[in-house]
Amino acid sequence: MLRHRIVAAGLVLVAAACRDDTPERVAGAIRTAVTRARAPEHVTRARWKLLATIYRDRGYTPLWTDGKHTRSRAHDLLAAICGSEREGLHPAEYDLPGLRDELRAIHADKKLEPEEIAALDLRLTTLFLDYGADLLAGRHELMAADSGWFIRSRRSSMDSTLRVAALAPVFQEMVAPLRPRLREYRDLERTLAEYRAIEGRGGWAQVPASRELRPGARGAAVAALRSRLAATGDLAGEGNGEVRYDQQVAAALARFQERHGIEPDGKVGRATLAALKVPVKARIRQIELNLERYRWLPNEFGPRYVLVNIPEYQLYAFDGGRKVIEQRVIVGGEYANATPVFVDSMTQIVFNPKWHVPARVLADELLPRIQENMYFLAEHGYEVVDTSGDSVVTDPAAIDWDEMDSADPGIQLRRKPGPGNPLGRVKFLFPNQFSVYLHDTPSRELFDRSKRTLSHGCVRVEKPAELATYALHGQKGWDEEKVRKAMATADTLEGIDKPAADTLVKERAVKLERPVPVYLVYLTAFVRNGVLNFRDDPYERDAPALRRLEKTKPLDPEVCAELEELL
Repeated sequence: MLRHRIVAAGLVLVAAACRDDTPERVAGAIRTAVTRARAPEHVTRARWKLLATIYRDRGYTPLWTDGKHTRSRAHDLLAAICGSEREGLHPAEYDLPGLRDELRAIHADKKLEPEEIAALDLRLTTLFLDYGADLLAGRHELMAADSGWFIRSRRSSMDSTLRVAALAPVFQEMVAPLRPRLREYRDLERTLAEYRAIEGRGGWAQVPASRELRPGARGAAVAALRSRLAATGDLAGEGNGEVRYDQQVAAALARFQERHGIEPDGKVGRATLAALKVPVKARIRQIELNLERYRWLPNEFGPRYVLVNIPEYQLYAFDGGRKVIEQRVIVGGEYANATPVFVDSMTQIVFNPKWHVPARVLADELLPRIQENMYFLAEHGYEVVDTSGDSVVTDPAAIDWDEMDSADPGIQLRRKPGPGNPLGRVKFLFPNQFSVYLHDTPSRELFDRSKRTLSHGCVRVEKPAELATYALHGQKGWDEEKVRKAMATADTLEGIDKPAADTLVKERAVKLERPVPVYLVYLTAFVRNGVLNFRDDPYERDAPALRRLEKTKPLDPEVCAELEELL
């Protein structure tokens, strides 16, 4: 691995016989090169255009040499690329062999021309742009593998950001604005180093499926379990040779389970055993993939926002950069009902909302029940409206439900506010192309499930009053008590008979004076409260991206070693 060295004057580019090769002549060679219409084979057309702009900004002066010697930033660049595995990138994906060949030719050439120095400078800049683009916005082909990701990446402003970065005086200032600034990214990067260290020590013990794996038991399987838990720090030490499944092991296993989204009962069930058996190399790849996903996110989320991590089934709200809410959520089911990954701003809260039934739900779920029982609509508080949503159909029985075209029914259904409404007592709107929003639910028991992919795509929240109070914080006339009154239903209005109470339960929309950004993200490896967590992949999005990661063969370490010598 290339050592990080700061060198005042590295490779001597010109011999005594080349005294005429002044920086001005090198700048002229660079200008001639970048103004050519055709890019070299190792540079894409788009990258060549950006490269030409960067040199024009500099008056065509070399970036990595002074015309005679390589600058320290050239050494820093190579150290960063050769060590890029620490950030979940792969040195083999950068053209280091091409740079090596160019440096070999320079060493072998007794009479070096300005054009050769210019070509070296241009190649180093190309390497910087390739590496910087991956830091800034991730690998484009990996993002393309995730069809459910709709967050606009930093790739849209990549050229302008790289152009500004290239003007910085030292290398660290060049790359600092390219790396994600989220603390979670740095935390995950740290855990990658820890797991690489575990891999370097030979990984962890394989835990066999055994009847010994129960509290109070002893034996080889328990010893393997203790060793496995100790490898990742869930168990402190290995119990001084103790091989009993004691309370210490049960507590360590519960910590492991909690980190993996499994019910923390301290017992080795099927899901726990499967998680224990995942090899360290697979976990390293999972961390690398999620570092990549962080590079697809905005650089900063702002001081006040809501974040939902879909595989974690959790919602977090932040204010002033501090986490103030944490609660469970229910997300969309797999495939057609999957909750998309996107960002938008919550602008409105609707108390006691009506539920406008999606056409797919009407066709697949409700129409068969209406055809079977004409009284289903009245019994469950549904009303039929025309396609404009303005006019209520007074006599639903006059509709020929049996002959209705499910693909084009010509009507809409909506459910009135009330305790049985699927949206519960409040919904949180952030207008988007997917018609996805956050909302309450009457099915409270579903939050106790460990896997919560149960909705039609929207996100059901565990504590809607808490979230509404947060969203309305600072808005005149709104506090926790008023929020709870606004969420009142017929069942909670005391002293009023139910029919009369039903008439008082009306839909009410409140516009937020301060819109709240909402991030729906998909992270299967992340650090929470300083602890590394892994989650299952409910939408099976990790696999295609991981297959692409596996295609990258490791870089021959001799390449970086030789580059170090050449410099």
